[in-house]
Amino acid sequence: MEKQRELWVDNVKVIACILVVLGHFFQSMTKSNVLPSNDLYQWFNQTIYYFHVPLFFICSGYLYQKLSVVNDVHSWGRNVLKKLLVLGIPYFTFSLATWVLKTLFSSSVNSEIGGLGDTLFLHPTSPYWYLYALFFLFLITPTFRNRSMAMIGLIIALAIKAVGIFGGGVWSASHFIHPFKRNLVCYRYVSECA
Repeated sequence: MEKQRELWVDNVKVIACILVVLGHFFQSMTKSNVLPSNDLYQWFNQTIYYFHVPLFFICSGYLYQKLSVVNDVHSWGRNVLKKLLVLGIPYFTFSLATWVLKTLFSSSVNSEIGGLGDTLFLHPTSPYWYLYALFFLFLITPTFRNRSMAMIGLIIALAIKAVGIFGGGVWSASHFIHPFKRNLVCYRYVSECA
């Protein structure tokens, strides 16, 4: 039986792709001082970044739950191998190409790049972080056999997110995540942390 594409997923991905291209275009134009960084640009940039990446994760999660079956160690291993090929080949190919070009033309790029191992395994190059993050999410995310299990998973995920947003004293997710994100940014872009 042939699998039928769901057009709404394709339409959502097209919209998200357009927003990504616009966001990166305007960021590049403001970093290179071709366009000014005014209030309208700040609003646009902040607005699209609130939802365009979550749109991709929603589509990826929906398709993963619909098309994958990961309910034992054997199926998990097959899934890891499949995702390593499907996500890893483009990630490593384009990250390597970007690293080579940014290294060769380091005086002409907006942001410097670290060593090859650091770029591939610890601090993914900006455009490819999504593939990197998606692979690790697929490693830890089970598929649910029925709607009630999926609802339980959703409730647990929302509870964890609520703790992160609204705090939880010492156990607040932001207590741990904020310094981690800041360290990644500071490691990569020292000038932003001075």
